[in-house]
Amino acid sequence: MAIKRLGSIFIPVGRLEASIEFYAGSLGLTCRGIEDWGEGQRGATLFVSNPQEGAALITLVESAEPVVVPGRPWFNFACSDVEEMHRSLLAQGCRVTELVSWDSPWNRHLMFDVFDPDGHSVNLIEMIPITAPAES
Repeated sequence: MAIKRLGSIFIPVGRLEASIEFYAGSLGLTCRGIEDWGEGQRGATLFVSNPQEGAALITLVESAEPVVVPGRPWFNFACSDVEEMHRSLLAQGCRVTELVSWDSPWNRHLMFDVFDPDGHSVNLIEMIPITAPAES
């Protein structure tokens, strides 16, 4: 198969600059800048780190039409120190859900959702491997 990885997730937004501020300012992603795609269409691509070092993560697409927001996240970000992120986003005045913890046979999951300016929920999750007990 020729597919190597997910290239980018395209998110429709109503206010491009406000969305960039949320994803870059509040979540810490790096924005390459606003791009003019022609015919009045603008977008912005964001990365986890330096754009030259890795693949695009999300692309914000400015929409003149009302933005339809799904009832649940379309994606999540694998994170470290989710508890601190939760405290920080609350302190910034971001809308967040409660911090939730649950276990699978492989990982302890700590997660919550945060909402962007258009109301899209983004799931932030930390997965901590559970060490299996030694067999006797």
